[in-house]
Amino acid sequence: MLARRIILIGCILGFVSLGLFAGLHALVVKPVWTELAKGIPFVIAIGVTVSWAFHEFAKSAPKRVNAAGGLRFGALIWLSALPATALANMVRVRTGDAPSLVVYTAALALAVAGGALALQLATKSKRAAVAGAVVATVLLAMAGGPLPVIRGGRVVELWVSLLVLEALGGVVLAWLYRRYVSPVAATSLPPA
Repeated sequence: MLARRIILIGCILGFVSLGLFAGLHALVVKPVWTELAKGIPFVIAIGVTVSWAFHEFAKSAPKRVNAAGGLRFGALIWLSALPATALANMVRVRTGDAPSLVVYTAALALAVAGGALALQLATKSKRAAVAGAVVATVLLAMAGGPLPVIRGGRVVELWVSLLVLEALGGVVLAWLYRRYVSPVAATSLPPA
């Protein structure tokens, strides 16, 4: 029952995020409305893994299942990709070329470590650290690697806007979690 609810809110979060990302992309880069259907499997994978990671986050501190906790969680997820983005962009500056497979592999390792570290520090939970590593892996893989922010312009705007999007997604996730998962979760949450 609990796992099904986490998957359900993950799917809902995925669809909400797809709409938010499409709106963001239309504002910052170009409209992608006609290509949204292609993103459905990706956003469901992302939504489910993020929801599982939030569940681990919430188990360690049930008082965080609120808008502020969701905001913090979303920002942590965005921050976990920062080392990977920095590495890929430093290589791009030094070589003038797109990063090689070796650099992308190193960036993925940094994302995994960043996701694990972010949730480990926030929760003191090994399960949350594993969930953070999985989320970072899925997010980076689904995005096709780190954004080339060194190019400047719209890519930087998109990258920074993703912080806002992920933080808002965390707020939506906290609301969904409180409404649909908390009633059956093993942890008891304080009233909203």
